[in-house]
Amino acid sequence: MTVQLQPVMLEEATPIKIQIVFRPKNDVLTLKAYLNGIIAGVPIPFPLPQSDGCVSCGNVCPIAAGTKTTYSAALKVEPSYPAIKLVSQWKLESQLKLFEVCVEIPVVIE
Repeated sequence: MTVQLQPVMLEEATPIKIQIVFRPKNDVLTLKAYLNGIIAGVPIPFPLPQSDGCVSCGNVCPIAAGTKTTYSAALKVEPSYPAIKLVSQWKLESQLKLFEVCVEIPVVIE
């Protein structure tokens, strides 16, 4: 499913919280969280404070296929980040090396 989103405006030193509700297609034992900033079509990895997706889902692993689950993350726009337009790409990868979640959100850092 593709949904067109309006850009999210972010300011320096502003805390950001995201919640992604999903239902995995497969039974999940482990989840690894990834955040990329896509700039000019090139994905650039951004560090997450917690890359263990199971922890960010409330320590609910294992997750049975089809179970409604919420991934939560919080970060801050660092002063070192330049003013730029980009696409933030959030992914959750299971132990099967399959992405159970892939969300792209347009962002403007001011």
